Order: sequence, then structure tokens, then C-alpha cells
Amino acid sequence: MTHSDYLELVERMNIYAHQYYVEDSPHISDAEYDHLYRQLLTYEEENPLLISASSPTQRVGDKPLEAFETFQHQVPLISLGNVFNEAELKAFYDRIHKESTQATFTIEPKMDGLAVALHYENGKFKVGATRGDGTTGENVTSNLKTIKTLPLTLKTNVSLEVRGEVFMKHSAFKALEDTFANPRNAAAGSLRQLDPAIAASRQLDIVVYQWVNSPYATHLETLKALQLMGFNVVPDPVQATTFEEVYQACMNLLEKRDRYDWDIDGAVIKVNDFALQQELGFTSKVPRWAIAYKFPAEQAVTTLDDIVVQVGRTGVLTPVAVLKPVKVGGVVVQRATLHNAQEIERKGLHLGDEVLIQRAGDVIPEIVRVVKANANGNVFNMPTQCPVCLGPVQRQDEEVALRCVNFLCKAQLKGRLVHFVSREAVDIEGIGESLLEQWVDKGFVKNLPDIFKLTYEQLITLDRMGPILAQNCITAIQHAKARPFARVLFGVGLPGIGIVTAKLLASQFHTVEGLLNASIADFEAQRDLGLKTATSLKEALEQPEWMDTLLELEQLGIISYNNEPIGEQPLNGQTFLITGTLSKPRLTVERDIEQKGGKLVSTVSKQLTYLVVGDKPGSKLQKATQLGTQLLTEEELYKKLYDTH
Repeated sequence: MTHSDYLELVERMNIYAHQYYVEDSPHISDAEYDHLYRQLLTYEEENPLLISASSPTQRVGDKPLEAFETFQHQVPLISLGNVFNEAELKAFYDRIHKESTQATFTIEPKMDGLAVALHYENGKFKVGATRGDGTTGENVTSNLKTIKTLPLTLKTNVSLEVRGEVFMKHSAFKALEDTFANPRNAAAGSLRQLDPAIAASRQLDIVVYQWVNSPYATHLETLKALQLMGFNVVPDPVQATTFEEVYQACMNLLEKRDRYDWDIDGAVIKVNDFALQQELGFTSKVPRWAIAYKFPAEQAVTTLDDIVVQVGRTGVLTPVAVLKPVKVGGVVVQRATLHNAQEIERKGLHLGDEVLIQRAGDVIPEIVRVVKANANGNVFNMPTQCPVCLGPVQRQDEEVALRCVNFLCKAQLKGRLVHFVSREAVDIEGIGESLLEQWVDKGFVKNLPDIFKLTYEQLITLDRMGPILAQNCITAIQHAKARPFARVLFGVGLPGIGIVTAKLLASQFHTVEGLLNASIADFEAQRDLGLKTATSLKEALEQPEWMDTLLELEQLGIISYNNEPIGEQPLNGQTFLITGTLSKPRLTVERDIEQKGGKLVSTVSKQLTYLVVGDKPGSKLQKATQLGTQLLTEEELYKKLYDTH
């Protein structure tokens, strides 16, 4: 995967995430999304400095709906990592077993619903919220109160926070299957109804699977305690010690998957002992002590009606299969990406073929193979011209993909505009893709700086554009000036420049002039910026299109140099590892360390600067002591993080 391919995949994934988390209307299946997500992870592990801040790997879900009051999670409501086969599950098991040979595991069904946090005070249900982006969710208390299986008063007078999954049984879904694609969508859509009476009519259910800061020693003990309080807990938990027992428990769930009156899409494997969970800790997004084993995807046979070609922001031509609509596991599939001409040739695809599609494949989903060839089917050939601008196409370096090399191609321009106005870049509020397309099609915008030259008189001529909306657009554009240099640099879409690299370049070269005058050697001298990226960046900056764009944005006042972090962050160059329990949520502390420039690692080594020692530290303390690693108490760490004197 090239960096351009990666950025295009990030854009697509964010669209899918928004459709899933915000609109409750997914256009691809969970299995397809998981497959793409793993592609992102693989690229980002190999290219950590090129990670886009807008990548789905950098956040949990999506922003909450504006119709609901927001709710701040004191302890982040994070999601799980995924594995898809026995070998990957074994790797997870071996990693845990390496830390503790006495580890035991729990295996339970992965309910396919909507994650929620539930807060009780003195045994009374007070507030409930959706996951949202992991830290900020939607307050859906009124709708949650309509769920008959949710206890409003516990059998114990206790204050606590629990996490659970709202879902809809198959038997309840039958009345709604013409309205929603599947039970998960129906549950999510019902929980987000502004009228609680509608939510009440949908017969939602809930199970609880976690007590935040449980006073018990293990997960299984906690589930039993929650059940005694009156909660419906996640069904059929199993305890296992050996890998064979863990894997067999997953296979048992897979075998009886269809016997449940609700959807499960996998098995959840957790370390049972909470002390070991604390020792293992978290990555920036997922716990290291738990994993989801995702069950195999569903398949269906349909007809390949056509192949069309799309042009992305970086000019890449991507063939897309147009399929006879077919319902696979509750989702109607009509398109599938084909990546490139080589894949079409490898799979021997012809128009009119009957093909096997799989919802665990690539974008919208994957064509697995030809089931029945159409003897009279036409062979597809990639175009020799860009299908949008009719300009020349070519392959660059060792890339397989064809690219339109016309920088002024409208398809590329539209893609660059969508990226430029996005929240992580210049962030022009209320400017959507359909509006940007009109600007380009009307000829009002021919490059990025043209956005800031738009007039009210131009906007008022557009479709569905009244005086108020036109003025709101002008206001939003004016408010988008004086953006930090790093965000503008990321927004213009220079090849290979993600948000992390953009911040690095902005902090080192400070201005557009400093950036343009830098040499390949100057770029390569930056931390972890390789020769290939340095060379492609310099070549791009020498092209008039990129150079003129940056200079004109600077001239228009879009770039601000006043809020760039000049100089070193206080913890730059220092590595940290936490062992034991802290008084603050570990994810919060780790995030604060990274924001101050520190780096988090997962193992003790000679390169570790500090081991932070909390309550009940694990085996890492002994190893760090042997290596002579400097130890920090929790109080000493907080002085480094929060003491401003």
C-alpha cells in the first residue's frame, strides 16, 4: 500500500464509521470494516510517522449526534481489538501467557449491539450514555429507561458504573425488518429516537458485561455479583486456562451461534484476573488483556453487471464492481472494490459472470471468485485516459495502480477539497461534499485558495442555496482563517504527509518559506523521516501547483504561525511504562504523557527512561530494578506532568 492509497482508505473508513456510529446505517458489514481496519493497522505499524490524525485507529467511534445532550465518560469506553483465525488467537494467548503462566481466561459471546455506560447512585439508575467517540457519548437516559430488562433500582444500595450492550432479539426484529437492515441497526436506531415512546415500542434488551473499578478480584466474580444485583449479564461465560480450552470455547459459541435469539458476531476473550489486567494495561485504543475473535463472514452469489472506474484525491484509478443487488446477512450489497486491473485479471472476471461475494472482504465487499463464467461476457480493460478529465494516466515508480497525472482534474480537486475542509485540517464548519462538488462543477473553485475568494453572489446561484445558507457559508469560510501551520500543511494533501509529519515539519521549519527552502537532507534529518518520504516531499514542493498553493494560502491569511509549538515538549525523548494501579484512569495518564511529548512502551528494556510504579506492581518492577531503570512514584509522575512551576 502506498501512502496515497492509505490516505484514500482513511477517507473511506471515516465515511463508513460515520454511517455506522452516527447514522446507524452501515454501508459495509462489520467483517468488511474489520478487514480494512487491519490494513490500516499494518500500514501504520510500518510507517508510524505517517499516521493520519483522522485515521479510525486514532479514535474509538465517531462524534455523538447533535440532537442529544453530550456525556463525558470519566473512564474511556473503548473497543476491543480483533483476531480472525486460530493462529492470531494463539498469538494473543502466547503474549498473555508470557506475562503470566498462571493466567486464566473467560470466553463469552460478543453481542452485536450498541455499547452503553450506565451510572447508578445509591442503587438508583441515574444516567446512561452511548460510546460516542470513547470519551464523549450521547445521553440516552430516557430511552434506556424504556428497556424492561434494565433494572432502575438495584437489589443493593450501591453506586457504580457498568458497561453493557443494547440489542434487539430476532423475534422483536421481525416487526421492523422492512425498516432496518438488521437487528443491530434497529437497536441503535431505536435507542437514538428523540421520542422515548418510540424506543419503548421497539422491545430492546440489554446485557451487562463490565463493572468499572469492580471491588472483586476477577471478571467472573464480578458477573455473578452484577447478576445478584438484578442485571442481565452477558450469557454463557466460560473459564479456560489452556489455549486448547480457549479455542474450543470459541468454536462452541460458533457452533451454537444460530441457536440464540440475537446476533453474535464473535467471542470475547478476557484475562479473568483484574490485577493481571492492570499489569497488562492498554494501548492508545484497545486493552491488551482482551480480544474479540470474529466469526467467519457470510457469503452470497450474485451477478457482475458492470465495472466502473473511480478517481481518488491523489489521482489513483480504482475499478469498482457493480453487482446485481443481493442481501447478505441483512445488508444489501451492490458494489465491490476491485483494487486494480491485476486483481480483475487474476480472478478472471468478465461482465455477466456469477460471482461469490464475501462480506469479510475489501470495500463493499470482496469478490472471492467466479462461480459461473459468462461465455459471452466482455473483458474489462482499464482506461488509457482519465474517465473524468480525459487526461493521461500512468504508473509511478513501482506502483501497480494507474494514476491521472493532471493536477487540475476535477475528481482530484474535489477529493483535495473534502480533505482540506475536514475537521482535522482547516475545519470549515458546515461545508459538505455535495456543496464542494457544486463549487468545482460551476467553476467557482479551481484550487484550494479559491475557497477563500468565494462571494455571496456566487453562492446564492447554487442549487438549494437560500440567502441564509449562503451567508452561513461565507461566515464559516471567514472563520477558517488563521489556522495553525501544521493543520494547513496537512490539509493541502502533500504526498506522504500525515498529521504527525505535518506537525513535525511545522515545528522544525516554522514557515512556508522555511519549508520551501529546506533540502532533502534537511527533511531526512528529521526524526524517523526516511529518504523516500524526504525526496518525494521535496519534489512536490518544487512543483508550482503545491508551491503556489501554500504561498497563496499564506498570503490570504489562512496560515497562523502564532500557535505552533516552537521548541521541545517537556517529555520529548523520554519513554514511560506503567505498572500497577494508579489513582487516575490509566488511559488518561497515558494520554497526558503523550501530549507532553513522552512515548509509551509496552516492555521493560535498556531504552526505557522511567518505570511508573503504582499500587500492586507486577513483574515489570523486578526486571526494571535489575536493569537499573529509574523508578517514578505516581506522585513524581504527576509533578512532571502537571507541575507548571
